Amino acid sequence: MLGCILLLGAAIPIVQEMTVPAPAPEYIPAHLHPSLHADIPSGEGEGSAPLYVENLIDPAGQKSVHASTLAPLGDGGVRAWWYGGTREGARDVAIYSARFDPASRSWGEPQVIMTPRKLAMQLQRPIRKLGNPTAVRDARGRIHLFFVSVSVGGWATSAINVMASEDDGETFGAARRLVTSPFFNLSTLVRGRPALHADLALALPAYHQFLGKFAEIVQIADDGQILSKNRLSWGREALQPELIPLAPKDALVFMRYAGQAPRRMLQSRTLDGGRTFSRPVRTTLPNADNSVAAGLLPDGPVFLVFNDAEAGRHVLALAVGSGEASDDWVRVHDFENAQDDPHREFSYPAILQMPDGHIHLAYTNDRKAIKHVLFNDVWIRQTLDRAGWTGQ
Repeated sequence: MLGCILLLGAAIPIVQEMTVPAPAPEYIPAHLHPSLHADIPSGEGEGSAPLYVENLIDPAGQKSVHASTLAPLGDGGVRAWWYGGTREGARDVAIYSARFDPASRSWGEPQVIMTPRKLAMQLQRPIRKLGNPTAVRDARGRIHLFFVSVSVGGWATSAINVMASEDDGETFGAARRLVTSPFFNLSTLVRGRPALHADLALALPAYHQFLGKFAEIVQIADDGQILSKNRLSWGREALQPELIPLAPKDALVFMRYAGQAPRRMLQSRTLDGGRTFSRPVRTTLPNADNSVAAGLLPDGPVFLVFNDAEAGRHVLALAVGSGEASDDWVRVHDFENAQDDPHREFSYPAILQMPDGHIHLAYTNDRKAIKHVLFNDVWIRQTLDRAGWTGQ
């Protein structure tokens, strides 16, 4: 026991040293991400017509599916990844992927991308289970798929892995394990989509669940080298940060709240490109320990998809706000509302904005399927008008 205590005591200063904020390059604002991908066609679009279409992605025969993520493809399509198996954390859980065809507005057959056995062979280490994936397409057209794995114990002993694709997710190179912590490289997980920097680096939102619950941003260079880690919170309250760049030096972060009542979504901000972040504050939006997704319309406002309930995940709502304050959020639409059955689950939303103004939303639908909603900025504007939102 004494040896463990001494090891822990020696590790803590090293962890603190790694998390000292380092200067960060400029962000590419979220609404400009699609313009990076010159190979993605803008499409004919629907002009001024609102668009709202719902689909279910085939769960590939799995009893439980969860935690989807989205990335754009060079032909204007979209690819989704998620994990599925008998239940969350089971040894048979694998990471699946399917492609969305924008012409037919339908999803193709799902394929297995990664299994614990395959990852164990690639890393040459035991892998017990797989968890959350998150994906991003960089300015070179490469897709980076980050995902969680556990070798022993539960999610608190997780590590992050990454693999890259040069062909829009059809194939991937071998996975490698990111070393994000000197403390046995344990307890680092992902959920939110990485943000892009002007110098091709990535800002990867991450979080910890061991000896606390806190959020951080991991800066990763174009060659995959970890540049720095920036701690966003302390204590046992903040998880699953969602980073949304507004301008080259300006970005908002929204976080899942795991603390005591009143349970509200957390919000933080950087004005220096991610070198420092403000202390997280509670917004007016409920957050009963649930993940959140964010987007940015070209001429304002920030929009959030979140579980708007004091408990449970049976309501999935859309809110808008300026992002200038933590109390100016207005709920304008419900994607799902099962007030009569609070045991239902609509959770873990993921947002992807495309060059043609289309917005893709994917989320867990009762753990039985991943639901996909395709809408456009015209639909959002009309929704805001109906809700009487003035932007004030």
